[in-house]
Amino acid sequence: MSTQLESRHFLKSGDAVQHVRGHAGVVVESFALYAVVRWEDGRQEEVDQLDPAVFVTERAAKE
Repeated sequence: MSTQLESRHFLKSGDAVQHVRGHAGVVVESFALYAVVRWEDGRQEEVDQLDPAVFVTERAAKE
């Protein structure tokens, strides 16, 4: 049985993320083409899935 690794650039709800510029956030909603991230300064932003500038630092717990 092989294991497929998840991309650090595909964002799921609840994931902790970081932008290459250094600011951190949490994914509040995740869709096929984009995700909504709430950054540590309180603003929310739509981010394209697989955007190389945003990556997962910690995956949300699986339910």
